[in-house]
Amino acid sequence: MSLEICFTKSWYRRLGWTQVFRPLQPLVRHIVNKKRQDFLAHKNAPYRAPVPVVVVGNISVGGTGKSPMVIALSQWLSAQGYRVGLISRGHGVQLDTPILVTAASLASEVGDEPVMLVQRTGCPMAVFTERKLAIETLLTNHDIDIIISDDGMQHYAMARDIEIAMVDAQRGLGNGQLLPVGPLREPKSRLGTVDFVVSITEHITPALQQLALSIHHFPLTSSTLSSLDGLRSVSCQQAFKETHDWHLMAGIGNPQRFENTLLSLGLPEGYTHHWYSDHHAFSAKDIIRDRAVIMTEKDAVKCRHLEIENQAVWYLPVTLNLSEAFKEAFLAKLNDIKH
Repeated sequence: MSLEICFTKSWYRRLGWTQVFRPLQPLVRHIVNKKRQDFLAHKNAPYRAPVPVVVVGNISVGGTGKSPMVIALSQWLSAQGYRVGLISRGHGVQLDTPILVTAASLASEVGDEPVMLVQRTGCPMAVFTERKLAIETLLTNHDIDIIISDDGMQHYAMARDIEIAMVDAQRGLGNGQLLPVGPLREPKSRLGTVDFVVSITEHITPALQQLALSIHHFPLTSSTLSSLDGLRSVSCQQAFKETHDWHLMAGIGNPQRFENTLLSLGLPEGYTHHWYSDHHAFSAKDIIRDRAVIMTEKDAVKCRHLEIENQAVWYLPVTLNLSEAFKEAFLAKLNDIKH
């Protein structure tokens, strides 16, 4: 079990072993609050882009559904006639300069999520740890009139016009404590300052009710599996009817949501699984040979170029359906932005 998984298990139970870090809480809270206060007071003069910037992020560590939200928002805005550009820090890669991402980019060079986002949306994208330079690179090379930042809610060197905070429907905010005692990068009160709180779920759950906030919630939809090379697709119903020996694998922040989605689609009993740390660098030896395999779309980006003997390797594309109420509220916010 990886150290990341050990921490996560503690964070999402009431009294986990990470309570030993409680003496650090006052210092962490001071640092986090000062960073936010300095941003609000414009002490460090954050960079403001010449076009609206939308941040899709979270206040907790781990998967909350940012990528499906970025994809859905990008596709919808593009359909409305906006020229959408994407930025990201490029998690897990070391970059000396901003890089433009294409559908043919390697995940090992720009990060797994950026490649997936570009392949799904067709939007231009730049990655770099310093978002200012990523934005400038994007605007220099493309005609963009709105930018969506994949993550970056705590990157206060970048001004933002709209903030969307993603919250996991089942796990909520875990034990509600700041790092390293809990999973929070900022206090839960921060959710009261964002423009939209969004959760991927069909119904408001008890974990979301406890937040006592107005939360937009949308379901994920999926009904087909795609082969790793992208050349074949099969309905989940047919696949699960014809094959019963399945192995699930994922290197994401919240693999349980992936598992639950497959179960809701009819995944038969008797399956096995192996969860890796988020952004795991897969190798061919990670792919078992004796069972059909299902992985996430983000992981498929990293495994597509591996020499794999198993020919029954599939991934699950998912789509997030934005509500009309959210779309109307978002456009209202967007139309009020002055640049």
